[in-house]
Amino acid sequence: MHKILFILLPVFAFAADVDIANSDIIERTINFAIFVAILWYLLANRIKSALKARQDGISSQLNAVQDKLAQSKAKKEDMLKSLEQSKQKAEEIVANAKKEAFIITQNIEEQCKNDIEILNKNHQELLSFEQKRMKKAVIDDILDELLIKNDVKLDKNDYIDILLKRVA
Repeated sequence: MHKILFILLPVFAFAADVDIANSDIIERTINFAIFVAILWYLLANRIKSALKARQDGISSQLNAVQDKLAQSKAKKEDMLKSLEQSKQKAEEIVANAKKEAFIITQNIEEQCKNDIEILNKNHQELLSFEQKRMKKAVIDDILDELLIKNDVKLDKNDYIDILLKRVA
């Protein structure tokens, strides 16, 4: 508001005494118009070319910025696609790892069952072997005792039956 007041104050101060009929305002206006026309004629092409160059510069900068923006968007989309692919691969790897862990667990359980069955068979065989060995030891002790004492009278058939049972 203060700027407008400072601009209009001199106009009102000097406008009070002016008589337009005695002034050369029309000649001065014509001279000013001719001056502006000459300046326009001389400088119009330069001004137009400068403005056109400035407009082209701004346009090229705008295009460059838009190209960079488009490239950035394309890179962003590529990175998002790459991220999605990486997530899918990670999920596949996790799923495969779970499947492999399950398969390995099954194999280990099956192998443990087989080992336990083998150990049970070996134990049973060892048990039966020890039972047979103990039976033979008992029979040997009894036979040794009987043969040494000669208290018992055995005939040939009894010896044959004892030997057959011992061999069997």
